[in-house]
Amino acid sequence: MFVALRPTFARKGIAMKNILHLLLFSACALLAAVQCSTRHTPDRLPAQQLRFGSGGGFSGEVTTWTLLSNGQLFITRGLKGDMVEWKQHARREGRKLFLEAEALKLLEKPAFSHPGNVYRFIEWTNGERTQRFTWGSREHAVDSVVEAFYGRLMALTRDQ
Repeated sequence: MFVALRPTFARKGIAMKNILHLLLFSACALLAAVQCSTRHTPDRLPAQQLRFGSGGGFSGEVTTWTLLSNGQLFITRGLKGDMVEWKQHARREGRKLFLEAEALKLLEKPAFSHPGNVYRFIEWTNGERTQRFTWGSREHAVDSVVEAFYGRLMALTRDQ
């Protein structure tokens, strides 16, 4: 005697069509997740970047940090140093700082270039537009909002 066995999902009233929709949805969600978590390399960076750091002093060494909106953080030491990935922060952390840079309207503020012997800087690049703020001179104080933003950026560089 031959009894045809029905698959479990059919016995429970779940139609094959629903299973196919679920599989298709899962594949699309996986593809979207892969697209959203694009990792960049130093030689292929996006057009939107937040660069910040410090330099000067006796050695004249410059340390530049490059933050991307996906949370990737790169470091370059020295004038001719190689850029390497330092740390991957949460995407929401990178996005939050980029939204803050936009809210501060850094691209609309006038450039500020008053370095001292030791200086700090923030450079905001958004496509073709770039604005740089460099400070360190005791005679010229940078806007306190810019300095506070610099502090939040530098907090990303600390080992947790």
